[in-house]
Amino acid sequence: MNEQPQPGIRRLPAARGLAWITGSVDLVRMQPLRLLLISLFFQFFLGFSQADALGLLIILCLPVLSVGMLHAFYNVERGEKPILAVLFTAFTVSKSLSRLLLLGALVLFLGLLIVSFMLAGQMVDVDIEVLNRIEQGDLDALMLIDPKLIEHAIMAMAVGAAVSGTISYFSVPLIWFRQQGVGQAIQLGLIGLARNWRPLLLVGLVLGLLAVPVGLLFGFFYLSVLSGNQSSSWLAIMMLLVGPVFQLLLFGTQYLAFRDIFGLETGGAAEQKGGDDQLVA
Repeated sequence: MNEQPQPGIRRLPAARGLAWITGSVDLVRMQPLRLLLISLFFQFFLGFSQADALGLLIILCLPVLSVGMLHAFYNVERGEKPILAVLFTAFTVSKSLSRLLLLGALVLFLGLLIVSFMLAGQMVDVDIEVLNRIEQGDLDALMLIDPKLIEHAIMAMAVGAAVSGTISYFSVPLIWFRQQGVGQAIQLGLIGLARNWRPLLLVGLVLGLLAVPVGLLFGFFYLSVLSGNQSSSWLAIMMLLVGPVFQLLLFGTQYLAFRDIFGLETGGAAEQKGGDDQLVA
């Protein structure tokens, strides 16, 4: 399978960002239960990212699982009904899989490098036993660490996640839908972000505002759990639904932004996979 030619990169007005958000809502409304189930399983696998070696494997496979979410919206837009197995669709295309795993490794390495650089020399004074207690989930051990160090650690992780997310935002769909190589996908993805910073900034602002109540809900839930509040059960149910729904909004917006900026005219792994599915059906 030959690589696709370099796609054209459109420059769109700022107002297009709102169209991506509303369009994402419309796509979710077309298949709400199926998309919600897929999103729940995506969240389930993300939960393992806290578990040592398995966590690194999940983070490494994050671009592969992200393809599954994007492909689900691709199916919905075409009038198809996505099944749960769509989450693992990229695992069935070896060439795209290897590229996505390589991208995951690069993004993981870069994120760890940024965090290590920003925290260089600051973790020396922290007792190893305290770190072990934190790794085991002992939240009381956080009280033994300098609050400024915690702030720096949160900032470092946020910067690392922002840089990693910026690199992979368009490179993941470029690898899957347009069969670009990793280096070319990263380059084109960054160009696409730069040319369309206005609508993407608007998307970020709107989704950021929507994320505030979601973040408050998560914070209130953890405080309720720590205080032994009996109301934490219904809060857990709300979190179980609100988190995946917001996640669907994010992926739907990403899919529509990619479609409008890069287009889906040429056949890639997505269309070949769709053809295979039709043959199987």
